[in-house]
Amino acid sequence: MDIYSLALTKVYGVGPAMAKKLMEFYPSAEDLFNETAAGLEIIFKGRKKTIESVLSKSMFPVCERELRFIEENDIRAYFFTDQDYPERLRRMDDPPVCLFVKGRGSLDADRMVSIVGTRHATDYGKWMTANIVHELNRYGVSTVSGLALGIDSMVHIRSVAEGMPTFGVLGHGLDRIYPSSNWDLAKAMTDRGGLVTEFFSETNLSAYNFPRRNRIIAALCDLCIVVESSRKGGSLITARLAQEYNREVLAVPGRVSDVNSEGCNNLISNNMAADLSNLDRIGEIMNWNVRDAQTANGDTINRKSIPDIPLNDNEKKVYEYIEKNKRVTIDEISSACSISISILSSLLMVLELKGLIKALPGKSYEVF
Repeated sequence: MDIYSLALTKVYGVGPAMAKKLMEFYPSAEDLFNETAAGLEIIFKGRKKTIESVLSKSMFPVCERELRFIEENDIRAYFFTDQDYPERLRRMDDPPVCLFVKGRGSLDADRMVSIVGTRHATDYGKWMTANIVHELNRYGVSTVSGLALGIDSMVHIRSVAEGMPTFGVLGHGLDRIYPSSNWDLAKAMTDRGGLVTEFFSETNLSAYNFPRRNRIIAALCDLCIVVESSRKGGSLITARLAQEYNREVLAVPGRVSDVNSEGCNNLISNNMAADLSNLDRIGEIMNWNVRDAQTANGDTINRKSIPDIPLNDNEKKVYEYIEKNKRVTIDEISSACSISISILSSLLMVLELKGLIKALPGKSYEVF
């Protein structure tokens, strides 16, 4: 990554689609910034602010800081003409001009599945997500989602617990995690998967960023699965984009009266997604063979065993109670272990992240 490549993302009025066209004309971003005013006038046809932006190089100080941030934080940075730029993204009409990745995983894995859904996930939605991820592990899949609360978080939690590579696509830079409660989860994801963004560090959160993030989630996958979504949920944008990118789209159907299933039901009824009422359909639709021993990256699956996972006293007490009593509710656990619901909720999330328990409908839990 060089300063000219970074600077191209900051040129006034030049988005990803135009940047791609410019690099069909210029051998490199540096050549664009070395162009004469007369040459830029021909290219940009009187767009004075864009021409001035290129000539002044006013964005270079910001780009210099970003280069230091990339180096100091062990971030992989790709320009969209680089040979090792992720191939699925390269084929987009508007690929991220620069892509920043924190983590060890490969975005060119053989099998990539995006799973998205509402931030206001129901117990059923979380339970269904956990089962989908578990099923996908049979096929050596890497998962992709948006690291948001709800369905996204469950995708990443279950993937980490299963030892699967999982990637969180962010709507901000790699200097922060949103929501902050997912900080430990994000750190765990970088071991086999990673965090992905096209945004510089210090980028403020903005509603405008999330559709841009969603197009990356859609393009990175071979299959997009929507678990729960309201009628106007952001997950529907991802599903629509995935369809436009010629990816397979599946949606989990729900009750007609359930507002969190309205978006999924509409996708199915409008023939924008196939019905995922049976998890066996995933392998059938994708024509994937089961890979019990290896992931699509060729790595041996590293499922976590209970004896290898350290637990503090409260975590151990809760886990042993669930293990002994099979399926139990959060109220039953709270009463038996003398732990408040607020503290217990955090403990249960930690045990889920460690791959020891799974959430079931009705705020119930059992050993995974």
